[in-house]
Amino acid sequence: MTSRLAATIVFGCLCADASAQTAAPNISRQQRDLLKAIVSAVDASTQAETADLKWQHHVLRTSDGSHYVAFSVEPPASTPLPAGAALLYIRLATATPAGERRIAERSGVRDWLAGSRTDPRLLPQRGIAIGEMPAFGAGAIAARGSTASTGSTDLKLMALERERARQEEEDRNRKRRNELEGKDSAARSSLPFEDFDLASSSTRADGTRLITRAFTAGPGDYDLFLAWADPSAREPAATIRVVRKSLSLEPARTVGLITSSVILADSVSLRPAPYSTYEQASHPYSIGLMEIVPARAAKYARENNLSLAVQVINAQSNDAGMPDITINFRIVRVNGERESAVASLNPQTYNAASLPPDFSLKAGHPLFAAVTAPLATLTRGDYRLKIAVHDRIANTVANTETDFSVIGTPASLLAEAPPLGRAFRREAVLDPGVLAAVLDGLTPASPSPALAGALAIARSGRLADLLVEEVVPATEAGLRTALTGLALLSIGDSSSAAQFQRALQQGAPVAPAQFLLGAARAVQSRDPDAIAAWEAAVASGAAPAITSQLLLEAYLRRHDLQQATQLAGSMPRDNPAATRMVASARVAAGRNAEAIAMLEPHLAAQPDDQEARWLLLHAMYAQFVRAGKPLAAAAAARFAAEARAYIDAGGANAALTREWTATLVIS
Repeated sequence: MTSRLAATIVFGCLCADASAQTAAPNISRQQRDLLKAIVSAVDASTQAETADLKWQHHVLRTSDGSHYVAFSVEPPASTPLPAGAALLYIRLATATPAGERRIAERSGVRDWLAGSRTDPRLLPQRGIAIGEMPAFGAGAIAARGSTASTGSTDLKLMALERERARQEEEDRNRKRRNELEGKDSAARSSLPFEDFDLASSSTRADGTRLITRAFTAGPGDYDLFLAWADPSAREPAATIRVVRKSLSLEPARTVGLITSSVILADSVSLRPAPYSTYEQASHPYSIGLMEIVPARAAKYARENNLSLAVQVINAQSNDAGMPDITINFRIVRVNGERESAVASLNPQTYNAASLPPDFSLKAGHPLFAAVTAPLATLTRGDYRLKIAVHDRIANTVANTETDFSVIGTPASLLAEAPPLGRAFRREAVLDPGVLAAVLDGLTPASPSPALAGALAIARSGRLADLLVEEVVPATEAGLRTALTGLALLSIGDSSSAAQFQRALQQGAPVAPAQFLLGAARAVQSRDPDAIAAWEAAVASGAAPAITSQLLLEAYLRRHDLQQATQLAGSMPRDNPAATRMVASARVAAGRNAEAIAMLEPHLAAQPDDQEARWLLLHAMYAQFVRAGKPLAAAAAARFAAEARAYIDAGGANAALTREWTATLVIS
């Protein structure tokens, strides 16, 4: 049955703070010189797209129809960010076709640094107006004025000319719409976007340094340049680094229900208040009151929540500006080309009853859906979240989807290891060597012809033939009943246990009869009864040699580590099976170092014992998980070598071994 998971919708209104102009920012001579050097480095850059840039971006929509692109970048190891605050410069330029000279576009920041303009603000451009997303870019001027630690992002938003003549406004809007939809080409004289930050210090929760910003642009092909330097270095200009990312933005659809990129997140929550313009610069995924922390990858552990946000675009409204939207979410498991439904989330609605009274699509308020759902009911694997948005007013539906994976953490992957006390195997008791010892215990000094014949049949391995019984003397009744039970056990008949109990009542020898009774109980998955029978066989002093091994496996299945450890201590060390059993007990008891010390010399002498190698890997991985810290390089290499030997030999747990190896963290 499809399970229902909890889901939550939150709403965030994005609006830029247009206010009066203030003076240009005051920065020190050193900052000005370094920023000028960075801009010049970007001007002179001829590098191709940075290949190993760890990049993710999401395309949303502003109220004027422009694309709002939020992104995060983790620079490659060859061009790391400084440990402290960086002086950051961001430039979006029109893409240059291969083999052609870079298109000449004026830089407002360069002009300002050269003294040819009073501030780095961009003049209004044709077609793409400043949107009503959080203020960004050189066209976004902070309401609180400039400080020594802020760049053009912290300047005040340039006032838009909103009181134009009605005809002029209609012409402008029509031209912008045509450009956004790719019907007209906007001739740019200035860069589409520029920004700088004198003290950029974005980090992930794990401490990883990255660049997180956003820009607003229309459709087209672009080159995004990110450049930075360490202002605290002795020679800051020598630390300048430049990376480049190419991207294309499709023409915007201004009619017809659609959605934005689906933002998979580590969390989605509500803030008590929006970020200030100064703070907003490094929080492009904070949408009004909605705080989105984008996921580093579309991979979640089962103990995590699946969180995401998506913008609904071009929804129709009623006369009051209210939409009537229903959103359905379904999770399907993906196996190659096949999909199978596994869960659904509660449908969400956006209408006058659920939205704030002052919400208005006509005023350009964006509509966001945010969902958080637990993943504990999902198994490891690949999944797809299917999102269906129904506009009840327009009677249209928009569909989108996003893929994600549920992965194992080191602790959960360790828990997936097969039990150390392996399941009872009937074949272990029916092995010819074991069976010979059992039959020796059931053979009297002078058996009758009928019993001798039955014993001969049993020794030949034709156990099922023992179901045809011949009459034996009363003194041999218990022995013959035990042989009948052995025949039933050989074919997996659970009634064999009753035969062995009856044989004991008829005076059959305790050791073989209790041994076989224990096997019958183990077949029935009644380990406590099996343990009792095998302990009775051992107490008789004549139990088959394998009894201790079977007892130890049963103790481990019962997780009776005290008894397992005690029994393991008394087992011989020269038997491979005994070594494995003792090591299993050590691992189960968390005494992994002792298990490793036993298994390494054993494997040196018997390198083909893949069961022992698996136990060694189990013990080593358990040490890593329980330590809760990265492995030393030597220990990781040692584990990898053992894992490769096990995988190459076709070990039964090769797939899990690969996943264990992939989760190792090296210090």
